[in-house]
Amino acid sequence: MSSKCRHYRSCSGCSSLTTPYAKQLRDKGLALHKIFSGVKVGEILPVTASPTQFAYRSSTKLCLDEDSFGQRRIGLYQAQSKTVVNIPDCPVHEPGINKLVARLMTGDGATRLPASFYQHGKRGFQPNRLKFLTIRNSASFQAAGVILSHTGVDASALLTWAQQVATDKLAVYGTKLSKDDDTRIIGSEVTHLAGPRTIPFAVAGRTFHLSPLSFFQANQQLVAEFIRAITSGLSGDTLLDLYGGFGAYSYAAAGDFRQIYLVDGNADAIEAAAAQSDAPRHLKAIHDSVENFLARHAAVQRDGARVSAVIINPPRGGIAAKVSAYFASPTKHASLKSLTYVSCNPQTLVRDLKLLMKSGQWQIDSVHPFDMFPQTEHVEVVAKLSRR
Repeated sequence: MSSKCRHYRSCSGCSSLTTPYAKQLRDKGLALHKIFSGVKVGEILPVTASPTQFAYRSSTKLCLDEDSFGQRRIGLYQAQSKTVVNIPDCPVHEPGINKLVARLMTGDGATRLPASFYQHGKRGFQPNRLKFLTIRNSASFQAAGVILSHTGVDASALLTWAQQVATDKLAVYGTKLSKDDDTRIIGSEVTHLAGPRTIPFAVAGRTFHLSPLSFFQANQQLVAEFIRAITSGLSGDTLLDLYGGFGAYSYAAAGDFRQIYLVDGNADAIEAAAAQSDAPRHLKAIHDSVENFLARHAAVQRDGARVSAVIINPPRGGIAAKVSAYFASPTKHASLKSLTYVSCNPQTLVRDLKLLMKSGQWQIDSVHPFDMFPQTEHVEVVAKLSRR
């Protein structure tokens, strides 16, 4: 089968472009069964397919690169390399992303860029360069947000460029990377430069106003079904939505709980959750690490809260051992009946589930994979656990 992308095999982004989609789903299901071999699971469901296999991705992080002759590229690394493949029109990106890249890289946009591009194949830190471009696209509102990562570009030139390219539907941010940020794409501080501070996103029938820093699933066409799978069957007194971002799960479950604690370490996401005009009064959005929140959770219990359900949606690295130990403890939350673990990394998911089950407190009722990233080997997984 021929590839629909001329960059296939040189770009590290997609690994399954020549594989028929039905086989991609089958292979992901088989891989998940293999990862869960030896783990007792009530049911591993078939992989839920993406409605479309191309033009689905609403966010991306791209390298800005140039060679010694000043020839510019924007794209991704080759596999096992720092060589950047020029991909201005990726077929898995939503069309709005490709149009925005073309606008920034060609015509007047290119002449206004405030500095040279980074030379990713060259060793050593390179100051005064543009290194990465992060884009979040909101197709339903024809809006977008960008974060330009640089290594110390002149502030006035950066601001001038941002003001020239920003529109009422394009939010522009900048972030500075130091020599210690070699593995980072976005620096520790991000500054709003021009355009609106947030852009509207439609998520499962609700509109959230998000900055480009607020993380959520890149495949918006599968999000509504994904959220339903996470929140279905959950109800009770109190829900803990941990690593909950801007609250998509909390809002979906709001009618089924007396009280909800939404916890995330991303200040922008928590601000977006709290800023909803129709935010329910029983939803408390808390900017804190999950570890800190659980350590002082006795205060929540003194409020009379009885935790009935927990949703955990950590980064790829999974949850800390102390978080696993907290929920594995038989003395924590006698009223807690269900735990839903959402993961983008089945390997760390299985590791954490084994720790949770070690105490004999939990059983895995179901594992439900979603194909959020067609043409790649990645799969998103929703694991439903119940208290024994």
